[in-house]
Order: sequence, then C-alpha cells, then structure tokens
Amino acid sequence: MGRSHPPLGISVVSIIWLLMGLLNGVQIVQLVTTGPVSSAILLPLSLVSGLSIAYLVVGIGLWKTHSWAWKGAIVLAVIGIVGSFLQQPVGLLVALLLLCVGIYLIIERDQFLSSEGAI
Repeated sequence: MGRSHPPLGISVVSIIWLLMGLLNGVQIVQLVTTGPVSSAILLPLSLVSGLSIAYLVVGIGLWKTHSWAWKGAIVLAVIGIVGSFLQQPVGLLVALLLLCVGIYLIIERDQFLSSEGAI
C-alpha cells in the first residue's frame, strides 16, 4: 500500500536507513579511492556494499510503506544489532538505536499491511 506521505515516525526511520546506506557508501568509496585494496578486505567490502544498497532500497520502500520494506527493515535491524557489537564502544549505542527502530517498526506494522491484509 503506497502513500504519498508516510507517518512521521516511519519517515524518520526511512531517513535513518537512507543515511546509513549513504554513509556506508561514502566510506566504501573513500576506502577504494585511497589506494590499492587488499584482497583480504574484498569479502567484507562486498558485504558492506551489499548492505549499503539494501539500506537504500529498504529506506525508499519504507517511505512508500511497502510491506516488503517492513520485512527488510526488520532483517537489517537484526543484522545491524549483531554487527554493532563488533564495533566497540560505539557499537552499543548503535545497537540500542537499531533495537528501538526495530521495536517501533513492529509496533507500527499495521502501516505496512498490503491490500491482502498480510505482511
């Protein structure tokens, strides 16, 4: 169910997702353009690139309140929470933010109901 303007909270979550995708993308570009890329970081670089694209796509889908974007946002929140524990000490704050976002999305899941009534 697409809307012209999502509710304020969903707009904020959508912007957070878009910013996370853009910031990750900027970091990837900086890393690649600063010099030769070691083969040891190709896999992590590929994973972060994929997640950046996923954050952007899901952020746009959240803005349009698509049901698939709700599912994607929940998955990205879980991945982000797990991954944030690897980034000490800032990771705990990121995990807390993503946990709050995930809880909010679960509370607001009715905003993402498709026309069939199922998420």
